[in-house]
Amino acid sequence: MAVIKTIKHVEIYKDEHYNTFPTIIRLNDGSYRIGFRQAPDRRTAYDGAITHVDASSKAVTIRSTDGLDWDTDATIIWDDFFHGVQDPSLNVLRDGTIFVTYFTWKVYERDDAPAEMKPGTWHRVMDRWIGRMAGCYSIRSADGGQTWDTPELVELGDVVIRGNSVELEDGAILAPFYEREGDTFNVTVGRTEDRGQSWERLAVLPGYEGQYHYHEPNLFQTESGKLILFIRSVKLNKEPGEERTASPLFTSESHDGGRTWSEVKMWPIYSPSPFNALRLADGRVLLNYGYRLEPYGIRALLLDPECTNIGTAPEYVIRDDGYGTDIGYTSAAQLPDGRVLITYYYYLEDGTRYIAGSICELERDES
Repeated sequence: MAVIKTIKHVEIYKDEHYNTFPTIIRLNDGSYRIGFRQAPDRRTAYDGAITHVDASSKAVTIRSTDGLDWDTDATIIWDDFFHGVQDPSLNVLRDGTIFVTYFTWKVYERDDAPAEMKPGTWHRVMDRWIGRMAGCYSIRSADGGQTWDTPELVELGDVVIRGNSVELEDGAILAPFYEREGDTFNVTVGRTEDRGQSWERLAVLPGYEGQYHYHEPNLFQTESGKLILFIRSVKLNKEPGEERTASPLFTSESHDGGRTWSEVKMWPIYSPSPFNALRLADGRVLLNYGYRLEPYGIRALLLDPECTNIGTAPEYVIRDDGYGTDIGYTSAAQLPDGRVLITYYYYLEDGTRYIAGSICELERDES
């Protein structure tokens, strides 16, 4: 049985902003980048309230040569004049290009909001404004994140994204979107053959039997080429006392490049935070996630190369000292010495949300 041992927790990036939703990548030259959402910290102005919908949010990045020492100043991936930028998800293509997806918000005065807005595309903000999802985009860097091209709109309707994409052998990219259809949220797998200029809706996985919404799926490819969707869920019509089991992990698999998918499976692994999967150098897979239930923190599973032991792999507590539910959104990378850095956003007693990390060793228990 494998063992995950936490070595230490680190503060990666903390300033006066509200820094959230990181993803980490290792570039072909061995350096690392973390992309995340940066917004004003509005707690003082609004009696301690926080919101994930902010017209001033932007996508930023920091760099490290070794995964341990990070830039002290963040640089901009994209800062939109009219829209808040949300959830930049970073991916490295085989030729070294950084391919990023994100979505945007437009914020209205309540009286100025469109009279008819599709359910699931809007969000009430501090009971004073209305935020509407304003489009999904991709953006690329050909020089390791120093400069970025112009964003391309994902023309698949009102889709949203937070999760890693996969580059297939033929160069096409698959991305894991989610969107509302009727009374439920579905997973939509999109395919682009020109790195984001145009998209095909490849497959749709409807919400689970009208009982669960699907949110923030993560797409992963195993060594054999099998594709797996790791899907965060939200139960509809929760009963009192169901909070701890209301957000199970769902998975689905594809063996034909994402065109058809297996029947979804529900697993007794719970947290209302998205799941991230990292293929390790030895072929095993580290599944990591924020734990937004008491005691709040970060957790992980160590899976076999084809992720067939989800139901039997032990759950490891990486840390459990969080001060509330506004944490998580993990993303992991392996360091040159074999240790793993799990990144996420977090807050402690002072309430400042920051980009944090946990350095872990992965051992084999021979007992």
